[in-house]
Amino acid sequence: MKNFAIIIILFQSFQFVNAQYDFAETQNFLVTTKITNPDQEQSPYVINLVRSEDDSQKISTLTIEDTELFEGVFISTLEDPGLEGVSEVIKMEIEYLGCCAHVEAYYYMIKENNTIVALPEIRNIYCENSDTDFQYIFPNQEYGIKGNILATQTFYKETVKDIKYVNLKQSFAWNDGVVQDSKTTAITGY
Repeated sequence: MKNFAIIIILFQSFQFVNAQYDFAETQNFLVTTKITNPDQEQSPYVINLVRSEDDSQKISTLTIEDTELFEGVFISTLEDPGLEGVSEVIKMEIEYLGCCAHVEAYYYMIKENNTIVALPEIRNIYCENSDTDFQYIFPNQEYGIKGNILATQTFYKETVKDIKYVNLKQSFAWNDGVVQDSKTTAITGY
């Protein structure tokens, strides 16, 4: 019985260690919204990604043109992504609902000196039986490569948590605080 309890504790510890390198919901950042023309029926929204403690520090400003299908904004962070000089990565997802969900994902790397480095936008479409999505993978995450940011397409078996394989689409090298195209020809995981 004692051995069984030790195995459970080790398993849960492994899950915790693995979970700390995934994006998690956060209260440290929020989105402010402004309607550009309140007199217009479907006026575009201007949204600002800001720090919770100081909304005067704008990290990003985007405009939502299709307000009829706009569903919401979701913010998560990845602490310690494994890139030198980067303390965390913010992922802001903007969702539109029609017959399928259209999600625009914006990634912002916060450097230790509080400057922001934005990565190219990623777009996903999720329909009823979708089994794939596009995302960035950072060095401290599963399938990550030291010193690289990977733009990947992930294929799932049955559920989003059950990965079938990961396909590398593009790799960016992180060199002294600059994102550059990389020649890494890495991964397909099974």
